[in-house]
Amino acid sequence: MAMTIDHPRKSNWIPWVFVGAMLIVIAVNAVMVTYALSSFSGLAVDKPYERGVRYNDVLAAQKGQDALGWRVSVNVEGNQLVLRIQDRDGQPLDRLGITGHLERPVSNEATLPLGFTAMGDGRFVARLNTPHPGQWDVKAALRHGDDQYLLVQRIMVPK
Repeated sequence: MAMTIDHPRKSNWIPWVFVGAMLIVIAVNAVMVTYALSSFSGLAVDKPYERGVRYNDVLAAQKGQDALGWRVSVNVEGNQLVLRIQDRDGQPLDRLGITGHLERPVSNEATLPLGFTAMGDGRFVARLNTPHPGQWDVKAALRHGDDQYLLVQRIMVPK
């Protein structure tokens, strides 16, 4: 009777490769879930449901604003924000009340107020005192009597 000697298998490590790979996948997923829960929520506005319910009011306000026929151009000239405003006939609008501010599009930085000065010929200028260059949103309300125009315009502030 011949005796056989059993040699230990040299491939015992193979199942542990699968276990290790699954542990790596679980660890990466845990990191990604943690990051997703602690980062930007994706909401661009506060109370999106309430804003959606009032969307017809927004459309009516836009229709009224379009009926004014005002043409507003926004430019950055040096360290100044320049608005040029014309009525529907192309005549400059000079006697306007303007209030506005700057916001960063994707951060929660504080808004920066804008103080506009009438320069004549439908031109209004505000000094740009931004803490850093880049994209900013201009949000302003222009009033002439009972007429109101809401301006939202993205600008690029140079270095």
